[in-house]
Amino acid sequence: MDFIVHQSLKIVESGVIPDHAIRAAIRALSKKRLIQEGRYDPEQGAHRYMDVLNMLKKSEIAVETDKANEQHYELPTEFFQAVLGKRLKYSACYFPTKTTTLDQAEELALQIYCERA
Repeated sequence: MDFIVHQSLKIVESGVIPDHAIRAAIRALSKKRLIQEGRYDPEQGAHRYMDVLNMLKKSEIAVETDKANEQHYELPTEFFQAVLGKRLKYSACYFPTKTTTLDQAEELALQIYCERA
């Protein structure tokens, strides 16, 4: 399936397929996914939600960390020092207000991790 998706993306990105056709395909795929997720049936949606929630509770917190670390090592340390906050946190930050700084957002995200652990 990955091969088909990869080839399809190459064709779409080449500009051969008209924009309206791409949009129609995206709408059809989105509708199919919403049906699968139970969007149009509240009872089915609630069951699907609980299934996903239970799956998440049983799953690992972080997956494929080796692959992620490899990708990060492709860039020099100076890059991260230039674009991240003082904690060099690249996974997520929490910005509760428009005036929250990057350093504050890193700290707030770490506090949330501790509270929820």
